[in-house]
Amino acid sequence: MIKRDNNGQIKASWRRVDTRIQAELLVGDGWEGVAYAELLRLSIEVQAYHSQLDGKPGFSETREAAALLKRAAQAIQSEYDEPHDEDSLL
Repeated sequence: MIKRDNNGQIKASWRRVDTRIQAELLVGDGWEGVAYAELLRLSIEVQAYHSQLDGKPGFSETREAAALLKRAAQAIQSEYDEPHDEDSLL
């Protein structure tokens, strides 16, 4: 947040950093779908930071991290794309 004076000059700025961690428990039936969706969500979130780091430290690493998260999601999906038995989960 930015606080400005009457002339539009910045007087102060501050940010709120969310330090909460949220993770789904991958238990029971359907864990694959939850893992797949969460990994894709994380990939998109990392891509948002990646786009803001252009020309700054961490740019190539966040690109790689997003790609690896997407590959992990695809690995889960590909394992369950072809039905292995009648009780296929995806």
